[in-house]
Amino acid sequence: MEEIDNLVENLRKKGFSYSEIFKLMQKDSLDSVPIEVLQNRKLGSLQSIVVYFKDKKKLSFHKIAVLLKRDDRTIWATYNKAKKKLK
Repeated sequence: MEEIDNLVENLRKKGFSYSEIFKLMQKDSLDSVPIEVLQNRKLGSLQSIVVYFKDKKKLSFHKIAVLLKRDDRTIWATYNKAKKKLK
């Protein structure tokens, strides 16, 4: 439970509202993220979410940016940094 609290706290620091975090964690939705995705210690929470949406859900950078209310360039840069960390 402490890990979830830490995750929520980190996402809040990044500007996510509680409702956005809850929505990200709901199952069976295009814009949901399984909690297991966030357990990768090599990546930050945003990086994990972006990699999941891009690689598993096959979403475009633009669609991810819209879902996360971020700029397309931020999503692109986040994805590329995350992929370098995972090599």
